[in-house]
Amino acid sequence: MSSHRNQAYLKTRVAVLSARLLSPQEIERLKGLTLNQLGETFDLLPIFEEDIDTRQKSRLVEQALLHRLMRELSVLLRPLSGRSRGLLLYWPRKFELYNLKTLIRGKMSHLEMEEIRDNLYELPENIRLPHESLLQAENVLEMLRQLDQGPYALIARQARNVFEEQHETFSLDAAIDRLYYTGMLRHANITDSIDKRGLKKVIGIMVDQQNILWLLRYRLVYHFAPSEAYYLLIPYGGRIQRDNLMELANLEGLETIIDHLPAPFQTLLSDAENITQVRQRLDRTVSVELQKLMHYSPDAVVSALSYLIIRDMDLMRFYAIIQSKLLQMDQAMLDEAVPGDAMDATTMEAVT
Repeated sequence: MSSHRNQAYLKTRVAVLSARLLSPQEIERLKGLTLNQLGETFDLLPIFEEDIDTRQKSRLVEQALLHRLMRELSVLLRPLSGRSRGLLLYWPRKFELYNLKTLIRGKMSHLEMEEIRDNLYELPENIRLPHESLLQAENVLEMLRQLDQGPYALIARQARNVFEEQHETFSLDAAIDRLYYTGMLRHANITDSIDKRGLKKVIGIMVDQQNILWLLRYRLVYHFAPSEAYYLLIPYGGRIQRDNLMELANLEGLETIIDHLPAPFQTLLSDAENITQVRQRLDRTVSVELQKLMHYSPDAVVSALSYLIIRDMDLMRFYAIIQSKLLQMDQAMLDEAVPGDAMDATTMEAVT
């Protein structure tokens, strides 16, 4: 970032936007609203009034919330240039990588182009893939070759190598996810941030969360061998490093893996009964830790990146509430899917 003025501007914008973040108490309040009341709160009522099926409404809501997030991103990008701007622009590329995985699966499943299009996110031009050109590609390898130039080149080349060796989507999806986080760290290493430690902590927090969830799924759901599970993880993190991951990958059972996690994860997850509860508690602790960085980092880019990650998580919680209302789920199921105040108390006790 080039000047104290730009730092001050970005800090101010983050402070203003942070008022939109959803507290656990606000989440509880939203869960008690009707679908129309929720629509009025987030300007979604026209979607609910359309004569379309539930799946289409759900998709339009998801897209509307993503557009809201992208508008906020555009505000935060205004004072930025160079590598700081590049870092902040790299984070939302995860949504376009979701699109890439959708395109790959659609191509491999021989789906019609229109069906694939219907499942793609609409994103700003500065991070958008050439969807139409990719849809016209003859096969997955040709699709990835088209990305050999441009911002997705490194991910595309390495993903192509994985696909040529494995020729299946699971390994390719995992490789794309790993490469995304590796790219995030690479951007952090070359920025001129005045709080490199804080910036790497943001990335470490995200990586630790993903590694824990992926490890549990690979070992307990897919029953991968320890070496296979370890290979699919990101070999760095915040509190969980390479040696920890290797040890954890060799363990059996949810309780045993949790017992061997470093602090604060062991305390936070000690009585979690399933992977869903693990994810929910990790979401909350990520939010708590990132809010500290958002408020107290001396670098405005760290604050902005922290805000965007928390805001994305908040909007996904809101989306889950909307989905529950569209599907007419009962309150008990909603409370299980989107825990509020009680979960926050557990998180705060673990991370403080």
